[in-house]
Amino acid sequence: MPIDAKGRSAGRFVRRVQKELQGALVRSGLKQQQVAERLGVDRSIVNRRVTGQANLTLRSIADLAWAMDQEIVFALKPKKVDVSANEHPIVQEPLPVAIISSSAPGATPGLGKSHMVVIGGDAVAGPNTQSSAPSRNLVSSKVVRQHESA
Repeated sequence: MPIDAKGRSAGRFVRRVQKELQGALVRSGLKQQQVAERLGVDRSIVNRRVTGQANLTLRSIADLAWAMDQEIVFALKPKKVDVSANEHPIVQEPLPVAIISSSAPGATPGLGKSHMVVIGGDAVAGPNTQSSAPSRNLVSSKVVRQHESA
């Protein structure tokens, strides 16, 4: 029976939680019996929850953490996206872009012109300028390279 991406993701998360509970039990130095006594339940209930034989609820995880004197830290993060050479990353919010051009005073129009591209607040010097401020934004770097080759 094939497992779809949703089921695989859920299974991996459940396994991470179980491993974290097992690690917390070891770090606490407590035995399952001691945790069970603190919770007022039978040791077999603690065993089933820690080994993954019982379906965990948020409440049961919170109770186990309390009994083991552990703090729960929870965070949801965006998935990392792998981008191949021919693909562009999906940008959630468009970055503001400004191209600032200037000519040196007294220069012939069109000669000695420099430009600076400002993307999302990062200034990236153009190809004809004296200094170059490297961008820390991957998207900015790609856009500048595209701009320079145009």
